[in-house]
Formats: sequence, structure tokens, C-alpha cells
Amino acid sequence: MSHLLGIGLILISAASFGAMAIFAKFAYLSGISPHSLLFYRFVIAVMVMLPIAVLQKRRFPKGKDLYTLIAMGAIGYAGQSYCYFTALTLISPSLVAILLYLYPVFVAVLSVFFLNETLTKNKLFALCSAISGTILVIGLETNGNMKGVMLGIGAAVIYSVYTIAGARVMSRNDAFTSSLVVITSAACFYLFYNIKAGFFFPTACLCWMNIMAIAILSTVVAIYTYFQGMKLSGAVNASMLSTFEPVTTMVLAALFLGQHIGWLQMIGTALILSSAVLVAIHSKSD
Repeated sequence: MSHLLGIGLILISAASFGAMAIFAKFAYLSGISPHSLLFYRFVIAVMVMLPIAVLQKRRFPKGKDLYTLIAMGAIGYAGQSYCYFTALTLISPSLVAILLYLYPVFVAVLSVFFLNETLTKNKLFALCSAISGTILVIGLETNGNMKGVMLGIGAAVIYSVYTIAGARVMSRNDAFTSSLVVITSAACFYLFYNIKAGFFFPTACLCWMNIMAIAILSTVVAIYTYFQGMKLSGAVNASMLSTFEPVTTMVLAALFLGQHIGWLQMIGTALILSSAVLVAIHSKSD
């Protein structure tokens, strides 16, 4: 029963993350900039997560691990989020979500160089599958905007480096409070960024509703349910089931943004997601 509950929680997490791109698209209609949107997202998330961590008496990271997590948030997560949310202003949310899911394959490749792992046939096949899928998807969806595509791929690259860098730190500390430190650091980065670039304060109620949805549903709920689900069903299942995220984005984009999903795009998406699943299964065998 607990295993099924874990699967349910991970699917909720994936759907919550997947909806974030749609909320952002609607928020941008008010004229808000990506850096202002990210500031509100992270600040609101911290305001919700901090009381949870305190009430549950969770252990916060200390010493060198704390400094590492702060750097991960201020540099890695801030950079990844900027690429992701800026890409959403240039290309479709489905394409951004699909490109982000290149990161498991990037992690598998980077682990060969930085974690002394072996480049196995499975990893090589996953890499080829991901590249083939990316070519299919990009060929159909760019609308001539390669900057958006490069930002989407950039988000995946930064997230993969972030994952490699934080693997050992996360394993030694409480995942929820570690995430809280990372998000707080990203909020501080965007505070200074907005002071320099200029704040955008939304006046439309609809914009605030989308910001709150991104901060609470697509950040706090998504993170909390993912870690709780991972505890119940295991890290490998969590990795495989999280591929439901871009599928959610594609379905919601079709329903609410009228985005057409062609057969070749679906095949490309399937190749990218299957490569992520293959990497997850291979991790289990290791």
C-alpha cells in the first residue's frame, strides 16, 4: 500500500512541475519579466516551506554542506530557472519541458567524467536516443527561434551539472531542508538581480494567481510530494515516473494554449523520455 501511495505522490509531483510552464505562460500576459516572476516564486515558496521545516523539526545542513547548497542555489538553480523561464517567452512550453528532460542523459554522461562511472552500452544508447528525439522535436517546433531552443537545452545542461555537484551533499542531508536552502539562495540572487534590473509589481489578480500557483503548487507541493514519494517507492521509480512531467505540460498546452502536437513530435518526445527511463533502470542495476 505504501508503495502505491509513493507512486501516487510522485505522479502528483510530476503533474505539479509539468503545470508550471502553463502558469508561467499566463503570468507573462501581464507583462511580468522572468526575473521578477522567479523572485516572487522563490520568496513565496520559502515563506511556505520554512514553517513546515520548523514545525516538523527537520535538520538543516551545516558547515561545508550548507555553503555548497547556497552556491548551488545562487548559481546553479538560479541559472537553470532563468534559462527555463526565459525560454518560455520564446518557444512553446511543450518544447521547453521536453528539452529539460535531456538532463538525465547529460547526468549519465557527466558521471563518466566526474564520478568515474563507465560509459556503458545502455548509456550510449540512451544518449543516441535522446539526441535523435531532440532533432525530431526541434525540427518541428522551433518557429525559427533557436535562442529559445538553446536556452531550453542550457537549462538541462545546468540542471545536470547541478545534480552531479549536489549528489553527495543531498545524500548526507535532509532533502526538504536542503531544497529550502537552495531555494532561499536563489531568492536572494533574484532579489539583487531585480534591484539592479527593476522590479515588476503585477496589479492584475490573474497574474498573482498564476504566481501563487507556480510558487505553491509547482514548487512547494511538487518538491514535498516528490521526496515523500521517493521515500515510499524508491529513487529509481521516482526518476522513471517523473517523466510524466513533460507529458503533463504537453497535454495542458494542447488544452489551454491550443498547441498542436504532431506525430513526429510525439515520437521525438517518446525517444527522449525513454532515454530518461533507460538511464533510471541502468542506475538501479548499478
